Amino acid sequence: MNAIAIDINPNFQPSLNEALLTRDDYAKAYQDGFNKTVRFLAANGASLELAEEVAQAAWVRGWERLSQLRHVAALTFWINSIAKNLLRSNFRKLQSSTELLETTLVETPLESESIDAHRMFAGCTETEKQLLKLYYVEGYTSQELSSTFGLSAVGVRVRLTRLKKNLVGRMNLEVSSTAAYAQEAA
Repeated sequence: MNAIAIDINPNFQPSLNEALLTRDDYAKAYQDGFNKTVRFLAANGASLELAEEVAQAAWVRGWERLSQLRHVAALTFWINSIAKNLLRSNFRKLQSSTELLETTLVETPLESESIDAHRMFAGCTETEKQLLKLYYVEGYTSQELSSTFGLSAVGVRVRLTRLKKNLVGRMNLEVSSTAAYAQEAA
């Protein structure tokens, strides 16, 4: 078993920021600045849940690296820059995992559920498929999609509702026709 040697230096002098910013000061700054960091991240495209997680991680990282802070007065700005970098890193990881998933999906053979989904979507137009993909898979809002599809945000939501009803109807029709075929065969 390896032992870890800790060298305690009795002459250690804290950096200027560590001396000026105590644990209580940082806790107060956290209470005052956490919601600002969440709003900052949400304004940069993060969902509320993700913004809260990234803001928490940024404030922890700020505490861990407090000695790197140059000016105590710029603490919130510094934390927000850490948060933005963490958010970018998160988006890059998400993008690479999405690309990996798409590559895997293209290369894997189709299973019965996938075949059923392809058959169900076969009745959709390319525009309808694109709308469903952008909204449900890529997470665009109806407001963002309204300009792309030349509709109002309400129009996008109405079209999505109608598409869902049509898909459920197709699925129910497939199930009932399969059940009827199975009864005839029996």
